[in-house]
Amino acid sequence: MSAKSRILAAGGLVVVMGAMTLGAALAASSTAPSPAVANEEDAGPTAIPPGNSLPPLPPTPSADPSALPTPIPTPVPPGTDPLLGKDGRFTILLLGSDYRPAHPGNRTDAIMVVSLDPVTGDSAAFSIPRDTAGFPLPGGGVFNGKINGLYQHLLATTRDGGAAMKAAVAKAFGIEIDWLGFIGFAGLRNLIDAVGGVNVTLARAYYDAHYWVNSHQQGWGLPAGTSHLNGDQALIFARSRKGDNDFERARRQQMLVMAALTRVRSLGLSKLPTLLRIAASTVRTDLPRRQAVALFGLVTTADLAHAQRTVFGPTTYATGTGGSSFVLNLPVCRAWIKAHFPAIRRYGTWPPAPKASPTATPSANP
Repeated sequence: MSAKSRILAAGGLVVVMGAMTLGAALAASSTAPSPAVANEEDAGPTAIPPGNSLPPLPPTPSADPSALPTPIPTPVPPGTDPLLGKDGRFTILLLGSDYRPAHPGNRTDAIMVVSLDPVTGDSAAFSIPRDTAGFPLPGGGVFNGKINGLYQHLLATTRDGGAAMKAAVAKAFGIEIDWLGFIGFAGLRNLIDAVGGVNVTLARAYYDAHYWVNSHQQGWGLPAGTSHLNGDQALIFARSRKGDNDFERARRQQMLVMAALTRVRSLGLSKLPTLLRIAASTVRTDLPRRQAVALFGLVTTADLAHAQRTVFGPTTYATGTGGSSFVLNLPVCRAWIKAHFPAIRRYGTWPPAPKASPTATPSANP
């Protein structure tokens, strides 16, 4: 495979991984025909505008003049891998923007961490629900609002909101976050349709009686078993939450990313240039293009069928604080991460250096 093809492949896989998981994680739309409610967060997701009228990513805000300066990076230890960092894993923080013209800003209603072991192919992911409160700040103290407002807060109060968000999540959970992806929901339907749709398998039927599919149809669901979703259906699949709750919606988002990656890998390179064009206005990432070849090799090793996934919600991983908010039980969360994100090659490199062929020991003459 040529270097150009590998770059397209790696870029497309990252785009699909982020967009399918997070770009659809929205709780509401400004064009809904649904009845008015007192609290917007109590409303079920509603119909998305047809065609290409989905809004792009929000503009990148300028930091407040009083914002904290960008921290001076810690010197990279000798032997640290440029893609995997110090722990020998590829770990990326994915943020899903809920930006709409009627609701500007950088609120992230979907927050997910995905990690891949390049040696065994093991993959794991956890989601942090949007109603998490009291999340630790990297410089000390906690964020008083819900975590879906933390990224916007850090954009306004630091010179590098993305780096600060990675630092906050890394410190809270005691892990290394290598990269960041910020995903808008514009173009999600086109990305799914460009790969011919995706397959998802449900253990039991799902139905959301409150979801407005369009101005005439309310209610949407899927039967138990495997279903093939086009772009419109995949968007509803990841946005709908009134059929169960926010925690199950996060699990559906995780399911969708694995399905999308599986589909892209099965297609090869033919659709990737199209995916990259669609994603040009919907994805921001600090992943450098020069790592594309190594990333392609890493992702192709991932065992997506057996990925370990969880959502850090009550009652196992969090405790309610009244209303819809809750606080994470960080020691329990860290124990799950330690079991599924183990450091595998301290200061290791990818790909591993080939082992030297053993030298045969000459046998003694009889």
